Amino acid sequence: MVVLGDGKKASQEASFAAVVGQRDLKDGLLAVATDDDLDGLLVRGEKGTAKSTAVRALADLLPEQRAVADCPYGCPPDRPEAQCDDCRTRADPPVETRSVPLVTLPLGRDPG
Repeated sequence: MVVLGDGKKASQEASFAAVVGQRDLKDGLLAVATDDDLDGLLVRGEKGTAKSTAVRALADLLPEQRAVADCPYGCPPDRPEAQCDDCRTRADPPVETRSVPLVTLPLGRDPG
């Protein structure tokens, strides 16, 4: 089960392989997941075309990550060059292992 950024839980789970007919979407998601030079992917399309399902399914496949436990940015504990100013100045901060965060933004959603 995936917990979304707004605290809701996804009610249905589907495997990434089960998403069919969305080759470009799946290729884009895999590229973002494997290429450190890519920071994100804007997914858009008609309602009911498995956009959110594919994103959630990929998130379930990603390995857990190590992060500074009390950092609001989730800085990596072993890469000072990628840390915020607060984490960079700390000696031996607490570390936790957690799922990769999934952030969904309802761009263009009809508020009514």
